[in-house]
Amino acid sequence: MKFQYIKLAAFSMLTLFTVSCSSDDDSNAEVIDGTFGEVELFFDNSVAGDALVLGSTYTNSNGESLTIDRFNYIVSNVVLINAAGEEVVYPKEESYFVVSEENDLKTVHLENFPAGDYKKIKFGIGVDAQRYLQGETAQQSFWDLATANDLTWTWSTGYRFINFEGTYTGHHITDATPFRMHQGSNSATDNYREVTLDLPSTGRVRENETPSIHFVVDLNVLLDGDTKISLHDNINDAGTATSIMGGANLVTIAENSKKMFEVHHVHNASGHTHE
Repeated sequence: MKFQYIKLAAFSMLTLFTVSCSSDDDSNAEVIDGTFGEVELFFDNSVAGDALVLGSTYTNSNGESLTIDRFNYIVSNVVLINAAGEEVVYPKEESYFVVSEENDLKTVHLENFPAGDYKKIKFGIGVDAQRYLQGETAQQSFWDLATANDLTWTWSTGYRFINFEGTYTGHHITDATPFRMHQGSNSATDNYREVTLDLPSTGRVRENETPSIHFVVDLNVLLDGDTKISLHDNINDAGTATSIMGGANLVTIAENSKKMFEVHHVHNASGHTHE
């Protein structure tokens, strides 16, 4: 196995949960124009098929063993798409969210969403330039939330879209060495990316029915995806730490991140399912 970590009970529970959800996708309740409901997004962080547990160690195909201490990121600009291909956009001013493994922020609620039957979801990873250029006052509340979850630099340098930190060892380095991977835009490149995913079953938004869209998020692809990045190849001259915060690596990581998300299942039910 590429990753040698015992799968945890959380994923067994996920399997049981999925089976229990399968029978509730048969409703044909009519869509009533002009009505609204809620949408729930749940982000289940993982590493190449294993549940992410902070402080645990995972070995990637580069032969580097990562002990992960932090994994936080920004999800934004959510859009649901119906069978006709029509996009329903969640209001931009309300469409910026933090997912944090260390602070147990994994569920996003979209309120007052137009009723409908939805087949796809689209969202951004990070904060788009248009929103950032609206200025600090326009986004103060979200800026404060992002800051509390270590997802900002200074205002002049903006947001960290992804904050991934820990220590590692490898073929060329035997002592646990700190690494930091902070993905964001900079003066040279716009590293905001968008993802569009099919839903495996219809997400039904009704006044009394809430679809919970359950994502499995594989952080392994950031460094070990279509294009691989070695932490050791980016170690500082003193050989004491690796920091990836700019340059061509961030463009590569931004592209890798587009394959980080998969919709595992959709659970349609009254009320929220991941509280």
